[in-house]
Amino acid sequence: MNSLKKRYRDYIKDRHGSIHKVENTASTIKKRWRINRDHIRDTFIDEYNHSGYRPNYLITVSYWYDEYDRKQVQKNNKRINDVVGDFFNPKQSERFITTLDHFIEVGKKKLVKTKPKLVKGLMGMEYDWDTEIEEGTYHSHSLMSYIPDECITKPLKKVRDAIDRVYGIGEIPCSLRDDEGLEQVKIDLLNYAIRDRCDFIGNSKEALDITPTDEYGVYDGYKGWKGAVAYVTKDMYNVDKILEGYDQENSSILGGL
Repeated sequence: MNSLKKRYRDYIKDRHGSIHKVENTASTIKKRWRINRDHIRDTFIDEYNHSGYRPNYLITVSYWYDEYDRKQVQKNNKRINDVVGDFFNPKQSERFITTLDHFIEVGKKKLVKTKPKLVKGLMGMEYDWDTEIEEGTYHSHSLMSYIPDECITKPLKKVRDAIDRVYGIGEIPCSLRDDEGLEQVKIDLLNYAIRDRCDFIGNSKEALDITPTDEYGVYDGYKGWKGAVAYVTKDMYNVDKILEGYDQENSSILGGL
């Protein structure tokens, strides 16, 4: 942990401005935490550029239950890695490698009512409520690299079976065989594979959201896939926040690609 912490600390240097961010002069306040956060974001972006595995999808996962254990979130992230790898690349071919990086987010604490109690009021005895602070629950965001076309145009058995289940015709529909359509097929199959084999994901559409990063637009001055990187690192402004928010154990880019 100490060596990892030192490694991350080395990424936070005295940089005045981001090389990947489109600055908004109306709101550019050079506070130290903002400089640190932009530098951390730039580090991830640079690492993606150097690795050749740029994020192609932003995957957001929410659970059907309240999760308060970070270690369990890491186990869930590992499960997603295993499912995606076994589904698209069961033979572990170098040609079909995809990478996943997981970012853990915890919701805000909130004041909740616990149980009623009788208290003396102006009109006699009346009910009041005990309250307590409830910890925020975890969910995760993942950045996934490009899925090669051949994974679905020349599919292995698991993908062939999934195509049959998703589309009901045993093959990719003719209307989805152009570039835009194939991208939708990849998202449909990725959605199917994760939902089918990860029982911690909720049933609602929002519980598993898969967005192509080229459709992401702009976040905090970063565009496209860099905007997705900016979003998942929005709380990272020092080393401790990197350690909290980045699942280094189950990720590829800063995790040891």
